[in-house]
Amino acid sequence: MLEIQHQPLESLKAKAADPRGAALGALASANMGTAGFVEYRSAGTVLIHGPVARALPAARALGEEMRCLLVAEDDDDQPADLRQYLLARGRPRLNGYLGAYEAWLDTDEGPRSLAELVGGGLKAFDLVLDLADAPLMTMQKPPLGYFAVGGDEASLAEALAQLPAMVGEFQKPRFFAYDENICAHGARGMTGCTRCMDACATDAIRSLGEKVEVDPYLCQGCGSCAAACPSGAMGYAFPHARDLLGGLRRALRAYGDAGGQAPALLFHDDEWGSEVLEAFAERLPERLIPVPVEDVGSIGPDIWLSALAMGVSDVVVLLPDAVEGVLAETARTQKALFDPVLEALQLDSDRVRLVSGQAALAAWLDASPLHDDHGRRAGNFSIAGGKRERLQIAFSELYRPNRDAATTELPAGAPFGQIQVDRDACTLCMACAAVCPVEAVTSGGGEPKLLFDESRCVQCGLCEQACPEDAITLEARLHLPAFAMPQTRVLNEEAPFHCVSCGKAFATEKMIGRVAEQLAGHWMFQDERARRRLEMCEDCRVKDLFDEEGNSLGQ
Repeated sequence: MLEIQHQPLESLKAKAADPRGAALGALASANMGTAGFVEYRSAGTVLIHGPVARALPAARALGEEMRCLLVAEDDDDQPADLRQYLLARGRPRLNGYLGAYEAWLDTDEGPRSLAELVGGGLKAFDLVLDLADAPLMTMQKPPLGYFAVGGDEASLAEALAQLPAMVGEFQKPRFFAYDENICAHGARGMTGCTRCMDACATDAIRSLGEKVEVDPYLCQGCGSCAAACPSGAMGYAFPHARDLLGGLRRALRAYGDAGGQAPALLFHDDEWGSEVLEAFAERLPERLIPVPVEDVGSIGPDIWLSALAMGVSDVVVLLPDAVEGVLAETARTQKALFDPVLEALQLDSDRVRLVSGQAALAAWLDASPLHDDHGRRAGNFSIAGGKRERLQIAFSELYRPNRDAATTELPAGAPFGQIQVDRDACTLCMACAAVCPVEAVTSGGGEPKLLFDESRCVQCGLCEQACPEDAITLEARLHLPAFAMPQTRVLNEEAPFHCVSCGKAFATEKMIGRVAEQLAGHWMFQDERARRRLEMCEDCRVKDLFDEEGNSLGQ
């Protein structure tokens, strides 16, 4: 188990006697663990791809320290020493990560492994220096050991300086924790939720049909998958949310014990954010407690709302200047989905803020941004359980003083809501209950009854897809009483149909009528005995069929 020790800002350490200093001290002393680590091994074999005029000097620069092999992008005549580096010409296909890059060239005889061309037992390349204008790997955050510099000389110089340091054995945290039992990705050939894959900037998550798989070597811990996951199946493990919230609770208690009131939190990346905040230390409001984390992308709605429920007046997430693309989009999408949630709780939506970059931070600080919450009650509640449990508890705590808040419509894609069932069309076949990954939709056991727990529903849509009668419609909403006091309600029920032979309840009248209607013209059900068999349970139906066949043979 690795331990995470994020240190508070240097400029604020000396003020340990004041409330914020006490909070920072408590936060720094909290031990937070991760699920483990991932190991890389690199022997320093570098695959260089690009035009010879740029690739050859790069190979020469690294040649004494590293083994360089060149895939030329062009066919121009070049100096004689090209031969000691040149492996092939063309544009290869590439995948992998530090210490395990695989490259192929498509030939008339089929794909050819470039590592096999080298020979000597080489299985893969350790590092890749890509000098082509169009990079071989296009994910937003490429794997460790891949340097796509194109034609930029400054980037090339930086890569040449870094490459020699990437030889040896390395470790990084295993950033994620995945619980397939509550994953809403798919069921029985249908695709439901894809939020984690949509949010991944490294292409580390792929579909396995009903579940997903995360490549720990590609994952770089941005945390967006965990923030976007509606069920909590994908969680961040550096640290786990429960450990982070436990550290925050200790910090807030220390803040209050030191006389502090109305605390606010500012989450920031441990590296970039710490450097930026050091420059702004004198401008930070005394109530604002900086909280360093590995990556702010992991700070999602369950953390926001739990912090507010703990009595925090404001939650601010400082996004680095460089954050863009799917990472920034995921954060903004979650904020947009949860703005109506905050308003339903009678909280201003700007109690949770995303501040993007240093300039935006300066503007936000100039605006005197914090809410005046002196005397606001701080909830004392359990932080155990998964993401949905944390959200449920936070809703309950924040809803308590606002009983007039009830139901709020949410935009499509929100992870809360109900399902509407057309009772006239529903046959209670229970196909919806069979595919629900979070047991929001369940059967009535031995009774023909369809039950629903709205606090569990993540709006994945699998139930809607599975319904053979098109009787289900999703409705994104936040019904706060469903979280304040979770309970099941009946979506549809019917009187049971009893077997005409043994009297056992085995279906509904509507289902038997529907089956009889659909088979009315079938040649196997033209006589009265065959039609009566449709009204029997499975055991009696089989027995009657054998009895009929036995009588026929005896005649």
